[in-house]
Amino acid sequence: MTSKDNKLMKILLIIFLLSLQISQAAFVGISTHPLNDNAKVLSAEFTGFMSQRHEVGMGARYTQEVMNGRILDLGVMGAQNSRSLMVNSSLDFKILDEDIYRPRFSLRPYLGYSKVEENVQNLVGLAPVIRKGFSLNQVEFFPYISIPTGLKINSSNDEFNFSTSLTLGSSFNFPGADSENLLMSVEGNKDLGSSSDYLTCMVSWVWD
Repeated sequence: MTSKDNKLMKILLIIFLLSLQISQAAFVGISTHPLNDNAKVLSAEFTGFMSQRHEVGMGARYTQEVMNGRILDLGVMGAQNSRSLMVNSSLDFKILDEDIYRPRFSLRPYLGYSKVEENVQNLVGLAPVIRKGFSLNQVEFFPYISIPTGLKINSSNDEFNFSTSLTLGSSFNFPGADSENLLMSVEGNKDLGSSSDYLTCMVSWVWD
């Protein structure tokens, strides 16, 4: 790793630590896709919120392996009307690598911040993530399942709420693209408590 990469990694870790103070459940997205050790990923994110008010959001996300088996994910998003700002960060810790018979398993501590109308919510939690790839018509898919569980803190009234959701998704090479550096992922989330369901599509560019 070059000195330039070391400097970038330190900056990203500082941003991650700062986000502890402004912590929406972390998006799994492209972070479980098989990537080279030195790969960096910049993603455009498009999200449809399907509960409470139907709204559309757009955002950007940066993903990079900062240590062996540890993948940092940082995202920011804005949405229509009630959801003015959402910030999230997570660090994916690989526990088991994928092989022919065994899925990949990781633990993912996450932090999030969202402003919905006049309510400011911070979210902190942990998500186990299981991924198992397969090939269909010479196209590789990497579906995953996660159950993010955490604590929502409403800064407006100091109210604490337990939060659990079910997240399903998959990443794959962008359809019709010749380059393996262009990826796509689709993810859906069902909140098992309050209503915070969403469907997200992400287009990602990978470079070394």
